[in-house]
Amino acid sequence: AQRQEEPQWQQQVSMEHGDQACTSSSEKTALAAARELYGQMPAAVAKKYGDVESYEWWEQHTDLFEEARQEWGMLCPAIYDLIAPFSDGCGGKMPPASRWLRPHVQSSLQDGSPAALRSVLQEVCCDSVGHKVYRVELFTDEFCDLLLTELDHFERSKIPLRRPNGMNRYGAILSHLGFQERLLEPLVQAVVQPFARELWPEWVGAADCTETYGFVVRYRVGEDVDLALHADTSNVTLNACLGREFEGGDLYFKGVRFTGSADDAEEWPVAHRRGSALIHLGGHFHGVRP
Repeated sequence: AQRQEEPQWQQQVSMEHGDQACTSSSEKTALAAARELYGQMPAAVAKKYGDVESYEWWEQHTDLFEEARQEWGMLCPAIYDLIAPFSDGCGGKMPPASRWLRPHVQSSLQDGSPAALRSVLQEVCCDSVGHKVYRVELFTDEFCDLLLTELDHFERSKIPLRRPNGMNRYGAILSHLGFQERLLEPLVQAVVQPFARELWPEWVGAADCTETYGFVVRYRVGEDVDLALHADTSNVTLNACLGREFEGGDLYFKGVRFTGSADDAEEWPVAHRRGSALIHLGGHFHGVRP
C-alpha cells in the first residue's frame, strides 16, 4: 500500500490510552521503555538490502515493541477487520460484505465466475510476451481515511517503527501493527487469490499464496520520493494507493524475470489513484517515479 501524503494529519484527537497508561503508573511500562528507545532507533539509510540494516537491534526489541503497541491501543478497531463476522441466528458465524471493499468488487467476488472477476479488472499495460498488469477500483474512501488515521495514531505513540522493506525507508510493516490475521490474510484469501488464479493459473495454484507480507510505504519530499526498478519476491503483488493529496508517484513496468520479457527495455507508465489497486506478478519488474 502506498501512502503519499502531506506531512501532518490535521484532525485533533483527545487523550489516548497510551498517554494515560504512561502518566498514571509509577512503574516503567512497556510503552515508556519503548519511547526511551525512540531516540536510539537506527537510521534507515540503505536503499538496497535495507531489510538487514540494524537487524540485531530490531530483533532484540521486537517483543517490547509489540507489548508497547498493545498498551498504546487502537484508535479505530474496525479497520483491523476486512470482514467482521456476525451471528446467523443459529450459533454460526457468517461473513457479511465488507464495508471496506467497493460494491462492484464485492459482487464480482461473490459471483466468482471468470466473467464476473474479469469485469472489474482493467488492463493497464502488457509486456512484450503478454504478461499484463491490471487495475481494480478496490477500497472505499472510508477505508483509506481510517487506515491512514490509524497509522497516524501509531506514529504519535513514539514507538520505534521498523522500515517496511529493503528498498523503502519510510513506512511500516503491517503485521507489526496488528493487521496480519484479520485484515491482510483475509484480503489475500478473499480478494487476491480469486483474481490471481483467474489471471495466472500457471503461476498461482491452490497451494500458492499461503503466506502474506504486507506493508505501507510513504513518499514525501525530504524522505523517499521514488523507487528503483525491482521485482518482488512474491507470486503476486497487490499494490494499493491510500492517497490523500499528491502529485506524481506514477509506477512504471517493464518485463517479467525468468521469462522471455526479462530484458524488455520499454517502460510502461501507470498512474496511481486513491482507492485503486494494481495486481501483477511479483516478478514483473517495476519502480516508482517522483
